[in-house]
Amino acid sequence: MTSVNRLSGLVSGLDTDTLIKSMMTAARVPVDKMNQEKQNLTWKRDDYRTINSLILDFKNAAFDMKLQSSYLAKTTTSSNDSAVSASGNANAVDGSYAVVIKSMAKAPSLTTGPLLVGSSAATSTTKLSDLGLGSANSATENFTLKVTGAKGESSIAITNDMTVTELVTQINSKVTSTGVKATYDSTMNRIFFVGTQTGEKTMAFSLTDANGTASSDLGEIFNLGNSISSDTTLVKDASASSVSVKGQNAEVTFNDVTASYESNTFSIAGLTITAKAADPTSTVTLTVTQNTDKIYDSIKTFVDKYNTLIDAMNTKITETHDRDYTPLTDAQKEEMTDDQIEKWETLAKTGLLSRDSTISSGLTSFRRAFADSMSGVSSTLNSLSKIGIGTTIVTNGVVQGTYSDKGKIYIDETKLKAAIAENPDEVMKLFTADDKDSTTSSGDGLATRLYTQASNLFSKIVDKAGTSTSVNSTFLIGKQINNLDTRIDDMEDRLADLEDRYYSQFTTMETYLSKMNSTSSWLTSQFSS
Repeated sequence: MTSVNRLSGLVSGLDTDTLIKSMMTAARVPVDKMNQEKQNLTWKRDDYRTINSLILDFKNAAFDMKLQSSYLAKTTTSSNDSAVSASGNANAVDGSYAVVIKSMAKAPSLTTGPLLVGSSAATSTTKLSDLGLGSANSATENFTLKVTGAKGESSIAITNDMTVTELVTQINSKVTSTGVKATYDSTMNRIFFVGTQTGEKTMAFSLTDANGTASSDLGEIFNLGNSISSDTTLVKDASASSVSVKGQNAEVTFNDVTASYESNTFSIAGLTITAKAADPTSTVTLTVTQNTDKIYDSIKTFVDKYNTLIDAMNTKITETHDRDYTPLTDAQKEEMTDDQIEKWETLAKTGLLSRDSTISSGLTSFRRAFADSMSGVSSTLNSLSKIGIGTTIVTNGVVQGTYSDKGKIYIDETKLKAAIAENPDEVMKLFTADDKDSTTSSGDGLATRLYTQASNLFSKIVDKAGTSTSVNSTFLIGKQINNLDTRIDDMEDRLADLEDRYYSQFTTMETYLSKMNSTSSWLTSQFSS
């Protein structure tokens, strides 16, 4: 594009810029229409994606409802919750179970004797050399303390001038690799060691000097000879250079069968049991029953999501689109306030999916999923109406659901809960059945049908409108937008050329007028002389 010298009516007195702007406004009409078409496509794409986000949410809910675990919720009660609590998974069998907690699982623990400097109590800043580690005159002599726990072992390099607090800090810095924690209590003047895991795990400490030789100083530091620990699993070697202690498993009797567990929370027969207190003489009864309320809530939540979805879909396809409200051009926006623009665009966006065939067919498929018969599901419960689910239900003489509800689903709470309590397996089949036959849905349960239909509809909309991460070239509306962008760019180039041509023509006119004025002046001067 060449640069054009623009003379704005210097000779003619014409407002060239205003004239050309008016002519260009008329010339821009086609490109304005293309920009409006692009804006409509963008709004339509966004409407599709909004609907598709609801479809995806519902599709995920339908997938969950296809799983048998959604219908096998259990309620577990304990006759003594302060001693034993439990929860049941889908594999727990309804019934009563006798549990006796003979002993609780414990982590290995070790308590030192009083830390003494001579006959005086130590403090958190007392040096280990003052507690008997090596020679007090050899502050730089290195020792290695090996700490072993359920997670593994780690070595800690210590010197004679290391304090009690520093030793505890070093041990705790290795807890992720050893599973051993330490605490110094100044009031009791002892170090408390405890394993991070319960069960028959071994916690051990060993001390060697700089030459790798076992050192008897460990016994002096920990004052194990006077240890208050009475744990029979405490083991010291003859030189007191190493010490170890074991934890304890929980011992449990379940329906007269005894077993041991490393943790106080363990699983038996689909039950997750937590032991809280040991009492070998007391039997706790755990009772497992079907959790009717939870299953009902799952079904109701699913139906609510369905109603939310079809309400949004019905709204979109029944909105009226007023063709008088087209997307605003930049020139039109310049003449309006922000509030006016917002109101106008709200009306312009409304009804872009009116009578949309993709959404309409999706709604039809959803409604058929509820209405079509279910063969091979159950001889007694072979339709949703028999468990209190339908587009029209009668509860205590009150009718819910009419044609104007456009497929909204209602639930008779009393009837559904009774069906769940009396025939849980049959209710489950009404939702989860899958005959694996892609040519028909007659042998499928409701959740299976709706999952299939939601998946199909979701894919169709993605093909049309893509997702937030899609590039335009991968979906229909995006391709249409790309095509418009190309045409708009071409048209903008042509308009720029046209504008330059207009200015060139006016400039030429101004040039000729200037010459004519010069000639006229010359002639006038000649005649006057």
